[in-house]
Amino acid sequence: MALKATSVRLDEETLSRIGEMADAIDRPRAWLMAQAIKQYVEREDGFIQDVQKGIEAADAGRLRNHEDVKAKWEARRANQMD
Repeated sequence: MALKATSVRLDEETLSRIGEMADAIDRPRAWLMAQAIKQYVEREDGFIQDVQKGIEAADAGRLRNHEDVKAKWEARRANQMD
């Protein structure tokens, strides 16, 4: 069930850019803003859930050595640069 949202206040530049984007994809400005908010909420909700999992893992004593994690990420970054 879709509920009607309250109004959102945006500065003129952002509102203008949203209008240009909406025109470029032939969609209403309200549709584009709704999609942007939906994507933001999904992304942030996923982040919050991941943080909660990390907290629960730490509380349970499931921790990783900092140097091991650092080495893993440095290796991954080096492989991306090849």
